[in-house]
Amino acid sequence: MWCGTRPLLSGVVIVLLSLLIGQAGVRADSPPPAGMTQQQYDELVKSVGDSVVRTLAEKGVMPPSSPPPLAKPVDADEEALMAERVRDILGNVPRILGGYPDVWTDLAILPSRLDKAAGGGHSLGAYLGLLSLSLAGALLAEISIGRLTLPRRTVMARQFAATGGMWRVAVLAILDGLAVLALWLVVHLALGTFFAKAGVQTRFAAIVLTGLVTWRLFLLFFRLYLRPELAAVRLAPVSDESAHHLFRLYGAAVLIFILGRAWIGVLVSPQAIAAATFTNSVIGTAVIIFVILRTRADVGDWLLGLIDEGSRGRGVKSAVAQRWHWVALPIMVALGLARAYDVLSDRFEVPIGALLTLNIFVGLLLVETLLSFIVRTYRASAPARFQRPASGRVLPFLIRAVRATLWVMAAAVLVRTWIVDVLGLVDEQGWTELRHAWSTTVVTALLAYFAWEAVHFALGRRSDGPTPMPSGQDIQAGQAPASATRLETIAPILRIGLGIIIFMTAALTILSSLGVSITPFIAGASVFGLAISFGSQTLVHDIVSGLFYLADDAFRVGEYIDCGKAKGTVEGFTLRSIRLRHQSGQIHTIPFGQLGQVTNFSRDWSTLKFNLRFTRETNLDALRKVTKKVGLAMLEDPDLKEDFLEPLKLQGIADVTDNATVMRFKITVRPIRPSYIQREAMKRLIVAFKEAGIEFAGGFVAVPPVGAPPTPVAIPVAASTPAIRAS
Repeated sequence: MWCGTRPLLSGVVIVLLSLLIGQAGVRADSPPPAGMTQQQYDELVKSVGDSVVRTLAEKGVMPPSSPPPLAKPVDADEEALMAERVRDILGNVPRILGGYPDVWTDLAILPSRLDKAAGGGHSLGAYLGLLSLSLAGALLAEISIGRLTLPRRTVMARQFAATGGMWRVAVLAILDGLAVLALWLVVHLALGTFFAKAGVQTRFAAIVLTGLVTWRLFLLFFRLYLRPELAAVRLAPVSDESAHHLFRLYGAAVLIFILGRAWIGVLVSPQAIAAATFTNSVIGTAVIIFVILRTRADVGDWLLGLIDEGSRGRGVKSAVAQRWHWVALPIMVALGLARAYDVLSDRFEVPIGALLTLNIFVGLLLVETLLSFIVRTYRASAPARFQRPASGRVLPFLIRAVRATLWVMAAAVLVRTWIVDVLGLVDEQGWTELRHAWSTTVVTALLAYFAWEAVHFALGRRSDGPTPMPSGQDIQAGQAPASATRLETIAPILRIGLGIIIFMTAALTILSSLGVSITPFIAGASVFGLAISFGSQTLVHDIVSGLFYLADDAFRVGEYIDCGKAKGTVEGFTLRSIRLRHQSGQIHTIPFGQLGQVTNFSRDWSTLKFNLRFTRETNLDALRKVTKKVGLAMLEDPDLKEDFLEPLKLQGIADVTDNATVMRFKITVRPIRPSYIQREAMKRLIVAFKEAGIEFAGGFVAVPPVGAPPTPVAIPVAASTPAIRAS
C-alpha cells in the first residue's frame, strides 16, 4: 500500500510546495507579521521550505535536488570589453540620429496636446494668451520694483563709494533681489491660479515660467558681481566695458541652455528625448567654446585683479590668469564629449563628475572674488586704520582661514566624487576605511596652517613706524626712530620655535594617522639632539645666552646699545648672534656668548647736561628767567612736547673762570631723539639770550708781557669746553 501511495503523496507534496512558493512569491511585497522585519520573515520562509525539502528527500518521498551548475569563470579581457563597449556606442548612433523625426513629430503634435477645449479646458489660443499674460505680468512686476528701488540703490552706491561699508553692498543685493522676488511671486500665483491641474498645459506652463525665473536669477547673480551700471559696488575687478560685455554674453549663454532644457521637457518619445539631448550637448559645447574665446581677455583681467601685489608666486599666477582659456577649453570639450557619451551609453557618472568639478571651480572663483573685494574695500576705505595695531590685521587673517577651509572642502568633495563615483577606483566600503585616515590628515594639515597663520598674526609687527636711523641717537631733521616692543623684539625667535613645533607636531600626527610608526622618528630626533648638544657647546652657549638676554629685556630692535666690543643700533638678531649698526654705517655681528655687559642708551629716559659760558657781569636771575621761558616754549611746541619728561632747567653755576661764568643746563627727555632736542634747545637759548641782552663770554685771557703794559691776547675757547686758566 505504501508503495502505491508513494507516487501520489510525492505529487501532492510537490504541488503544495509549488503553491507555497508561488504564494510566498505573490506575497513577497506584503508586510511581515507584527514583531518581525521583512528580512527575518523571508529567511524564516526559506529555512522552512529547505527543511521540508530536505526531510522529504531523506524519506525518499522526492529525489534530492542537484546543486546548480557553477558559473563558468569568464576571463576579463579589458581590450575585448572596451571594443565591445565601443561597438555598443557606435551602434547607438543610428538610433540617436533616427530619433530626429520623432522630435519633429512631438513638436508638431504639441499644439493639439495643449488644446483642451474638447475636454472643457482652455483652448490653445486662450491658453497661450494666459501664458503670455503671465510672462508679461512677471516681467512687469520685476521692472516696476527695479524702477522703484533705483533711486535708493543709486544713493547707496554713491555713499559706498564715499564712505565704504560692506553693509551697503548687502542692502543693494537685497534691493536687487526684491525685483526677482516679485517676478517669482507673480509666476507662482499664475501657476496656482491659471494653470492648476491642467495636465499638459500645467507642465508646459511650469517649464516656461520656471525657465523665466531661472534665467532672471542667473542675471541677478551676474549683476551682483559685474554691476554694469554701478561700478562703485562691482565685485569683479573689471572695467565698465568688460562688465557690460560679460553680462551680455553670460546672460545669452544661460538663456540658450535654459531653452535647450525646455524643449526636451515638451518631448514625449524616448528616441526624441535622446536625440534632443545629444543635440544639446553639441550646441552647448559650441556655445561654451564661443563664450570662452570671446571673453578670454575680460576674464583674464578679472583673474589678474584677484592677485595681491605681494603674494607669493605672483609671476606664475599672472601667467595662468592670462592664459586661463587654454585650461578651460579642454575641460569644456571633455565635458561636451562626456555629455554625448552619456546619451550614447546611458552612463551618467562622468558627466555628473565633470559638472560637479566645473561648478566647484566656478564657485571657488566667485568666493575668491568676493573675498578680494572685501579686502580691497577695507584697505581703500580705511588705510590709516589698516596700518594700526590689530586693526587691519584681523580681516586678512580671517579671510585666509576661510579661503583655506573652502579649498580643502572642495578638494575633499572632488577626490571623493572622482575616486568613488566616477572612476570606481575605491568602493564605498574601501572609501569608508580610508576616510578616517585621510580626514585626520586633512584636518591636521588645516589646523597646522591655521596655527602658523595665528603665529604670524600674533607676532607680526603691529605698526609701520619709521625704521631706526643708522646713526643711532644722531637723528637727522628731527626724525625719531621707533624702537620695537618687547614682543616684536623676540618675535623672530618665537616664530622660528613655534614654526618648528607646529611642523613637527603636524608631521608626526599625519604619519601616525596614515599608519606609519613614529617611534623611530622620535628616537632618532632624541639621539640627534643629544649629539648636537655635546658637539656644539659653543653654539648652545650662544643660544642660551641669547635667550637669557631676551628674557632680561636687555635690548630691543631699534635701541642704541654699547656692549664694550662695539656700539650701535640693534637692527636684528638670530638664535646665535646680534646685529648692530654703527653710526658710520658698519654692521657688527656679535655672538650672544661674547656680548658681555650691555649698556642701553635708549631705555625709559635720557638726561642731557651741557654748559654755556657767560660774562662775569651776567645777571643770573635774568638768565634763569630766559631759560625758563625757552623751556616753556619748547613744552608747548607740538613737534617737541611729546619728547619731554622734564622741561629745560638752569641747574646753576658749574664753574667760574678768570673771564667767564660757566652755567650748566639740564633736559630730561624720552630716549628717542635726545641729540636733536639738545641741539634745538641750544639754538633757542642763543637766540633768546641775544634778544635779552645777555652776552656770552669771549674766548680770551689777558697775558701781560714782561716789562710792558698789559695787552689782551685772544685765545679762542669753545663755549662748552672746560675753562682755561692762565698759568
